[in-house]
Amino acid sequence: MLTDSVGLGVRGVLQNALPEYQVVIDGYPALMVDQLDARMAQPRVDSHSTDLGETAIIAAGYNYRYWDPARFDTDIDHMIATLEAGGVQHIIWVTLREVKPEFITDSAWRQIQPYYFYFPRVNQHLRDAVQRHPNLMLADWASIADQPGLTYDAIHLNPTGASLYSSMLANLVRTTTNWREAGTTTSATVAGLNGVPADAKAVTVNLTVTTPRAPGFLTVWACGMPRPATSNLNFMSDQTVAVSAIVTVGEGGTICVFNSTSTQVIVDVQGYFASDSDYRTIAPARLADTRGAGGPIHPAGVPLSVQVTGTVGVPGDAAGVAVNVTIVDNDVAGFALLFPCDTPQAVPIALVNYIPHTATPSFTIAKPGADGTVCIQTSSAASIVVDVFGYFPTGSPISVVAPTRLLDTRGLGDRIPALTDVPVVVVGGAGLPANALAASITVTAASPAGIGWTVAYPCGTSSATSTLNVVPGRATTNSAIVAPGAGGAVCIKANIATHLLVDVSAWIVGGYVGLTPWRSLDTRLL
Repeated sequence: MLTDSVGLGVRGVLQNALPEYQVVIDGYPALMVDQLDARMAQPRVDSHSTDLGETAIIAAGYNYRYWDPARFDTDIDHMIATLEAGGVQHIIWVTLREVKPEFITDSAWRQIQPYYFYFPRVNQHLRDAVQRHPNLMLADWASIADQPGLTYDAIHLNPTGASLYSSMLANLVRTTTNWREAGTTTSATVAGLNGVPADAKAVTVNLTVTTPRAPGFLTVWACGMPRPATSNLNFMSDQTVAVSAIVTVGEGGTICVFNSTSTQVIVDVQGYFASDSDYRTIAPARLADTRGAGGPIHPAGVPLSVQVTGTVGVPGDAAGVAVNVTIVDNDVAGFALLFPCDTPQAVPIALVNYIPHTATPSFTIAKPGADGTVCIQTSSAASIVVDVFGYFPTGSPISVVAPTRLLDTRGLGDRIPALTDVPVVVVGGAGLPANALAASITVTAASPAGIGWTVAYPCGTSSATSTLNVVPGRATTNSAIVAPGAGGAVCIKANIATHLLVDVSAWIVGGYVGLTPWRSLDTRLL
């Protein structure tokens, strides 16, 4: 790791976060990138030093007494060329904290005034550099650092910040060596093993992308069929994000996953629809995309009506429709609601929580209104994309309802401690059906204490999978179709302290078998 004074704040901490690696951290305060190259990187190459290793981390860019975009691009390119000449195979560059006054003290804000304005410009030039250099990826500190309590001033790390910064880097170092290259299609066997019969019609899965080099998307579909012009999961650079999906089983009991940019892909199986299930599979299709409207992004608080029945193979009387909703182009954090257009939600319950400048997807089984429409409403201006994957015909053994909150720990005081099983009764409780085989739930981790994961699974079992991935200071949401376990409950567990919210939107009474989630694919291990 070659760094200025900000990165020097992780000395000792990063080594502890990567105990299986030899970690060398070198740098000097107030160095610009060209100075860091000339004083720290080039001498190692000239002397044939072995301490550059296979992976190099660059944490620099804060120090510019003037801002010269062309010079900065030249400095980036020269630094990367130097490292590659020294045998480095993977280069990680840390983005700068884009300082905001609400997260630092008044005195720190006054100190940062002369030069904080160019930090976002540095980050954009780094993002552009990813397109020029196939060995470069970003550690997106900018996206994580929008919270208080991380620095002594505006940018220099305190112990809390150093720990979070090191966790981010450790995750990247461990996963950059075996990305799926951009444009790769990977098959995952989901039927014929681990309780899923070979003739299963469809499976419910959780898709996770981690450490992507650049913004992109995942598409999942039945192997043996053409890849659809839809997406299940949209992501930004260095984002770990998950979404659930119902996927038709393809040739040889497999499903196919396409990644548009270099990344790691994880597939966890949650259950299956039997061959005689009422669930109907269709070719995935796009129902709405406000990005193509040619005008401003969709305004806050205005419902977007989307026709989900009587189109693309979904009959007009479908009882429930499997849809994926993606929120994108938003400048501020917020939430999105989904409801039958003829029945607005009396109590707003979010389908998805989203963060600024990040595409955020969510899956749900939607109940259409009498005219076959559902409405999506966002709390801030944003573009909205809606894809459909299947449906339940009228008379199916499914009950789709307005989202109902079953758990919210925010009113109970402190966050739930790490690795604590939190049981949530989803069947057999007051007002809940007693005979459901599974519940479609939305899980939200609010105010998590660190980078981590949350998993939902039948109580009385255990699972080495994840339902959603979190970073501190943000509410993160994902949906899952989960079978009830002991006591008719689903258990929710996180590996970090966090508040938990659970909402239910549907119960499946027949034709579906929920399983203890199991991992079908993890490209990090290939």
